[in-house]
Amino acid sequence: MSADHKSAEAHRGWTVARPWGLSGPEFLELYWIALAASLAFAIVVRVRLRGKRHSAPAGSLGLYDIAYLTGGPRRVVETSVAALIESGKLRPARDGAVRVVGDPVADDTVDQAVLTDAARYRHRTLSLLFTAVSEQDAPRGFGRALAAQGYLLAPEVLKRHYRIGVVPLLLLMAVGAVRWANGLLIGAPVGWLTLQLVLSGILVGLLLRVDGFKRTARGSRAVARARAGEGTGGSGVISSAGAAGLVALDGFAHHPDSPLAAAGQRYAALTTGKPKRQSSRWLHGTRGGALFGVGRAASFQTGAAGVHDGGSGGYDGGGSSCGGGGGCGGGGGGS
Repeated sequence: MSADHKSAEAHRGWTVARPWGLSGPEFLELYWIALAASLAFAIVVRVRLRGKRHSAPAGSLGLYDIAYLTGGPRRVVETSVAALIESGKLRPARDGAVRVVGDPVADDTVDQAVLTDAARYRHRTLSLLFTAVSEQDAPRGFGRALAAQGYLLAPEVLKRHYRIGVVPLLLLMAVGAVRWANGLLIGAPVGWLTLQLVLSGILVGLLLRVDGFKRTARGSRAVARARAGEGTGGSGVISSAGAAGLVALDGFAHHPDSPLAAAGQRYAALTTGKPKRQSSRWLHGTRGGALFGVGRAASFQTGAAGVHDGGSGGYDGGGSSCGGGGGCGGGGGGS
């Protein structure tokens, strides 16, 4: 390299010690700033996506629609079980199980799926019932319908926008990778830059993660109205749903019947790894006792104690029971 060329590079600040005219600490500082800006851009994309106005008309929501908005397909199944118990088509048994009464037929596809699954066993453990039916098409179909009405964002929509959100971060990583390679060539320390690149890669992975449907602003408003006892889309469905309405909003662990609520808590512990805290206000009627029919708890408890026919072979899960402080099911049955 000629002396004049070296002099020109030095004049621009491009030296071996300062590639691109930036020292190591200067580049690291700029990288942190760009990383923060890229992360902010990704967050803005997410917020704008969930708050986007939808041209599709907001239809009237039913009880299972609200259940899906609050807890996905499993919440739909929990709500169905609560409704079937209230209607007498299912009856609580001991140790967090239910059994089918007679030979009932349901008009709703989710209710029929629950009855069909429960009818296969003399007593069906609730945790296994929730898990099995929630994997079927009947409860999962509510997701697509709600997405079409603008209450949810479908996974493919989320993936497409999430990819747009991480473009600045990917460009920053590309620049950082070039600088990192250059640092290796000239023998410069690259420890902190390596840490920045690893952190950037972790952020990209987290920002691209999609766990299913996400509620939109319209969906969040619908849930808020349901919790406030207002009608959703012209239907006061929650206020007239009894215990099923309570389960739709807060899960089976908040069923007004204590034994059933305990079974819901065990199920929550199995699926989340920690027990869901029981809210005593629901059990003691301090909120909506008349609205949600808490007075039915006594009759549910009586049924739970008296319907077991005896014998250990009637339960699902390989003949094991659900109780004694342990988990529900057994015999290879997962939750």
